[in-house]
Amino acid sequence: MDGATDPVAGESESLRRAPKYRAWKRTVSRNGCAIRSIETLQELHKGDGSLLFAFLRTRVEDPRGRPLPAFALIRGHAAIIVTVVVNKDSDSGERKFLMVRQRRIGHGGETLEFPAGMLDEEVADPVGVALKELREETGLNAQRGQMVALADKPLYSSPGLDDEAIHFFGCTVELPAAEFHALEGGETGKADEHEYIRMSLWDYESALPEVDSLQVRLGFSLWFEHERRQAAGKA
Repeated sequence: MDGATDPVAGESESLRRAPKYRAWKRTVSRNGCAIRSIETLQELHKGDGSLLFAFLRTRVEDPRGRPLPAFALIRGHAAIIVTVVVNKDSDSGERKFLMVRQRRIGHGGETLEFPAGMLDEEVADPVGVALKELREETGLNAQRGQMVALADKPLYSSPGLDDEAIHFFGCTVELPAAEFHALEGGETGKADEHEYIRMSLWDYESALPEVDSLQVRLGFSLWFEHERRQAAGKA
């Protein structure tokens, strides 16, 4: 067994069915820890019945048998796509970061972000999720070969409580001038999920003062590191 299918005292049937919960169990097991018991304090499910979040009280022991802090928030992993669009009709090779604005419950304000989304049920296919989220949030139909991993593994945001780790991807899309400029101010999103998104085109210097997300700033950093590696490889 890989840890995901091992029965654990107290876990609910809905948890056992949830891919993101099984992924968390598998990761904990592979890191040498043992899950002894689970108590569900709260489970939230989406309209289709799939797990959205689970807040758990756990008994997890490290490889020396010492208990880890008891509480865990199971949210699942996510994908962020640092998206660069190129105006292929421009003599100067005009390029911009394609970013989205939406209002967030954490502070009530609008955030400037890269396209992104949760893996939810598709825990084994982060590239597929990235392509789907890019299409849903921007209308761009990229291919798998255009998705470049910007980090060699998913990066955790708050592992003291939360299992969420981010798969960072980069994607460059060339567009005719009309399609390039049409992205500015375009609106997307799923109203039934209270998601209202506005697209905009940015250069780094202009976007940075507008960004209040650590994930977005890290996305910029990983993108420029990727560009430096590419340039060094061509030298």
